[in-house]
Amino acid sequence: MLNKLIIRNIALIEELEVELAGGMNVLSGETGAGKSIIIDSVNLVLGERADRELMRTGAPKAVVEAWFSGVNDSVADILATQEIEVWPELVMSRELSATGKNVCRVNGTLITLSVLKELSDRLVDIHGQHEHQSLLSEKNHIAMLDAFDTHISEQKSQVVKAYSDYSDVVKRQRSLFGSDGDRERRIDILKFQINELKMADIAQDEEEELIAQKVRLNSAEKIMDALIASYTQLYEGESFNALAALKDASRRLQGIADVDERYGQLAARVDEAYYTIEEVSSAIRDDMRDDLFDVGTLEQVEERLALIASLKRKYGDPTVTGGFITNAEQELCDLVDSAALLEQLASKAESLKKELYQKCVALSDQRREAARIFEQRVTRQLADLGMTSAVFSVNFEDLEEQKSCSFSKNGIDTVEFFMSTNHGEPLKPLKKIASGGEVSRIMLALKNVSADRGGIPTMIFDEIDTGISGHIAQVVAEKLQSISRGRQVICVTHLPQIASMADKHFLVTKSSDVDTTRTFLLPLDDENRVEEIARLAGGDTEISKAHAQEMIKKAEIFKNDN
Repeated sequence: MLNKLIIRNIALIEELEVELAGGMNVLSGETGAGKSIIIDSVNLVLGERADRELMRTGAPKAVVEAWFSGVNDSVADILATQEIEVWPELVMSRELSATGKNVCRVNGTLITLSVLKELSDRLVDIHGQHEHQSLLSEKNHIAMLDAFDTHISEQKSQVVKAYSDYSDVVKRQRSLFGSDGDRERRIDILKFQINELKMADIAQDEEEELIAQKVRLNSAEKIMDALIASYTQLYEGESFNALAALKDASRRLQGIADVDERYGQLAARVDEAYYTIEEVSSAIRDDMRDDLFDVGTLEQVEERLALIASLKRKYGDPTVTGGFITNAEQELCDLVDSAALLEQLASKAESLKKELYQKCVALSDQRREAARIFEQRVTRQLADLGMTSAVFSVNFEDLEEQKSCSFSKNGIDTVEFFMSTNHGEPLKPLKKIASGGEVSRIMLALKNVSADRGGIPTMIFDEIDTGISGHIAQVVAEKLQSISRGRQVICVTHLPQIASMADKHFLVTKSSDVDTTRTFLLPLDDENRVEEIARLAGGDTEISKAHAQEMIKKAEIFKNDN
């Protein structure tokens, strides 16, 4: 569950740290005190869109941390995949800076926003007033039904795999063949590309060698002057050349070798220097060639470099054009032999489509079976919530034949929730009949049903009590308390009935001075809790407080009896 929430520099909150409890946590407070800021902060750390307007004015950065006790298997799998260290508690954090930086961490490890969202989806289910609209949108109904039954998700994973395999084959058919005209044009293009690259015959490291050669050709005069001068000094100098001097030195030393053998050794070393210089002279003479000044050679080098640059723009680095040629030749072979390959792919696609259809039908059967139970439980919950005449129905479009049906990762079903709120009225799409108060109750009924199926350990309700009052408010309070038996519930409310059911009650308040306004979240003791419930009930008199005490007492009886 969510153990601790830390918020720094979000809107009116300078710094807030609150420890939450298991069971039912309730947040209440005056309108404008900052309840929505706390929910916005929770949304932020759970990976929702970041609005920099949330940052406290003048603050360099804003941070929200959520501390969770333990991890379930699905969370542990993500931690392992992302190589995130496992701590005694799971710490998720998100930081926004005034410079635009957005940093997400889990257990101190930097992660992407998508990974943060993937983790939070397995830890927290947050229901705000905006979810009323998602309930009315039929495109979301199939996901709500699928979440009701774990067997559906198992079959659905098989459909996703089969759909991916089928789509890959269909995509290859379309990319390779298209129309006859498209195919012929593609063949011509591939032949031209292959021929152009083979004719160019770009060698490994050729561009680097040509660039070095171009530098030498452009420096030909400077090089030749240096070579001639060096050769003259070493070999052909009239007054002096190094080779003649070395040869003379060797002869003189050999002449006194019989006096001291050390002079013979020195003469041998001079001979070694002579042969080394002779090799250098020979190399210099070889480089003193006419083509060093050949303008034609320079033009050929520049033309070759221009060709390489052109091919790089078309195909990438010429050193990897061998891979390009291999892929192009394979595609060309497929296109030339398209009749046989097309028949092979068509057969494979038909086989995969048949398999996909069978899996989709099996998924549809599971959904329809689950839908009957789902309808009964939602209808029963609605009756508890005062909608005693309501009938809830999951409507499926008739399954189509394999050839005409439209496949997706969701299978081939189209699902929409229908409802009748009064006896004698026909079932109609939910979006056409539900009022604001009814939508709140329908959503709570759905949440209560899903709570029976395990799954998300923490559920947050942001003013789900909109549009309800009186007896129904009491029923809603009892439903929320019932949900909290199996998981942690955090509820923002303005109803005393819900507040009285709290296992832990927090007051959202704000204070102002000359310079600033701050929001605080305070845990209430028994006495302060009575005062807050009395305020929610509409008064702060002794009678109101006595009524609040009575509500708390009845809530405790309900908890003990249920």
